[in-house]
Amino acid sequence: MADRLIFLGTGDSEAVDYWNTNLLLETGGKRLLIDCGYTIKYALRDAGLSVGDIDGILITHVHADHCFGLERFGYETRYTYGTRIPVFIPPGVMPTLWDETLKGSMGHSSDGENRLDDFFDVQYIEDGCLNFGDASLELFETDHTGGMATYGVVINNRLIFTSDTNPLDWIAADRSDRRIVHDCSLQDFNPVHSTLSQLAEFYPPEVRARMYAIHYGDTMPARRAEIESVLAGVAEQGASFDV
Repeated sequence: MADRLIFLGTGDSEAVDYWNTNLLLETGGKRLLIDCGYTIKYALRDAGLSVGDIDGILITHVHADHCFGLERFGYETRYTYGTRIPVFIPPGVMPTLWDETLKGSMGHSSDGENRLDDFFDVQYIEDGCLNFGDASLELFETDHTGGMATYGVVINNRLIFTSDTNPLDWIAADRSDRRIVHDCSLQDFNPVHSTLSQLAEFYPPEVRARMYAIHYGDTMPARRAEIESVLAGVAEQGASFDV
């Protein structure tokens, strides 16, 4: 049976009509979250799932719409379910994730002083590769926010998910048949996200023919026809791809 990638949320950080861009990989009877933003419980509810149904979490970078849901996950898994689920962290992400992001709200609880591994089974991805369930995931660095460690992921060598990024040279040169789920801001200009016009100018037609927009804003329905004239389509919230 093929692994399945579900688009729990597809919105940018300003979107109201769409949840944060967070994905769910179902593989080998397990569920891996790819990012865990502040709207994650709404997104899981819409998919008929809850915190207790998740077996692991991969964090691509430290922005609220990609990691703030870890606070809720940490407290519920620890105090409601009595578990520490694995959180997979790429190089450079950990210091900012705990010391500058989660420690302020999770550093102390009724049990006293805490560390991240009091809530989660912290797993470092040292070589850029992760095996989870039946799936293989390969991380790559993205061009997002200067001075911040940011990553995308290739799943089973069949699908490229960029997470947040500007256009990338190696994707422009990719001549495989892999689907590409690419950051696509609908703003006229955005220094840390790819705009639709940038995607049209940067990537050749044969690459864009395999590319689906994600991390878009609430104007997406009004601009769907424009997006579909440039890319293969839109990654629809709640939809899924076999990978």
